Amino acid sequence: MRSRVIAVMAAAAAATAVLAQPAHAAPLVDGVYRFAALQDGKCLIYPKPGGYRGGVSLGDCTDNANTSANWRVRQRPNGTMEISTVGSDPLTCLKVNDDYRVAANDCAGRYAEWTVSIGSAGPGSVVWADIEHTPGDGSGSWGKLVDDPGVNGRIVVRRAPIEPHFWTPQQVG
Repeated sequence: MRSRVIAVMAAAAAATAVLAQPAHAAPLVDGVYRFAALQDGKCLIYPKPGGYRGGVSLGDCTDNANTSANWRVRQRPNGTMEISTVGSDPLTCLKVNDDYRVAANDCAGRYAEWTVSIGSAGPGSVVWADIEHTPGDGSGSWGKLVDDPGVNGRIVVRRAPIEPHFWTPQQVG
């Protein structure tokens, strides 16, 4: 009996998780986007003085000598996407460190593989973007991009299922 109750509770939790997913998800087309967090108006930024490499954080949605909120989204042949910093030479992409913090580094390997989808809960609702790390090797480093309330201004990848973090993407140029 107890196992039946546990099974029913697990099924109910799974159904709730499916219902919580926004209904109109679609992948982003290739382009340059500004991803701004809906709840606080902050954008993803990285430190330009460090040669476009280093930890990704939340900051003001401005472009100046020290920060950039613009990211290039490009489809990869394996169906994932590459989210790279614009203007970097050599090209740098979002990666995941061993502690699941997000940084900008070279575009080699699984750390450049993401799924980026966009949608809304219906007409008139807020547009969101969901950024999920999806390494092709199926390793345990996958998860969703969220801002960690425990560490000010740090961006981390948390293993799914988690509450999605909502971003509003604005195509640049």
